[in-house]
Amino acid sequence: MKNKFFKITFLVVALATTFSSCEKDDNSNSKKSNFTRPEEYIENPSVKHAVKDSRIPVYPGDNPPALAGKYLTNGEVEDASYIFQSLIGLPVISEFELYNQTSEKISFREKVEGITVSGTGGYITGNNGRFTIYGESRQSGSEAGLPNDISLNVVVLMSGSKFSNGDLTVKGISIISDITTTNKQYNTEGIEGSWWMWEADFDLQTGIRSSIIRFENAKTDQSMRNIMREVIEKITKQE
Repeated sequence: MKNKFFKITFLVVALATTFSSCEKDDNSNSKKSNFTRPEEYIENPSVKHAVKDSRIPVYPGDNPPALAGKYLTNGEVEDASYIFQSLIGLPVISEFELYNQTSEKISFREKVEGITVSGTGGYITGNNGRFTIYGESRQSGSEAGLPNDISLNVVVLMSGSKFSNGDLTVKGISIISDITTTNKQYNTEGIEGSWWMWEADFDLQTGIRSSIIRFENAKTDQSMRNIMREVIEKITKQE
């Protein structure tokens, strides 16, 4: 039967938040987080297995570097679990903002061709210029770009280092920690615990460097759409 496609954006780290015609509040489409501290992310069985399989670094500590700012990201998906192998090599390009950083938490969001996508709050740990950001998004229904009979929980980890000029090098992973559906035709086998990992340079946009965004944004929509189109196709594929 014909495959179904649903338009979802890729919050660089693929948090399954939606395209929006206006800016939304943080977590406007998400339910309350399942996690109350960073360690609980890693203790989740799906996340633990994905971290082990992907070998993504996780940097503990209570003194992460200051990261607030707007960045232009440039990278690609470099690895994935078996079901998402087709994502490897797809570009990760976007305008990314980190903000509201405290000693334990940080928020992040992304802009696509002038459209501000709803951000999300997360935890942050780290030390000696290295950091790990922990985020989560529970998404369901048409507002999240999903059919009404399915919901997803996506956990995101982003680990990296900050350079003296403010730029970052980041490795991120998106993990589907939970999937719920009442439609038995959806191909959900093996989806829970599946992941894809990307690596990207985050170039801090200040002064004249911020003009680069205008020339790169045309690539952004296509890169995100291609990634999420394949993810959702895997989930909603019908026999």
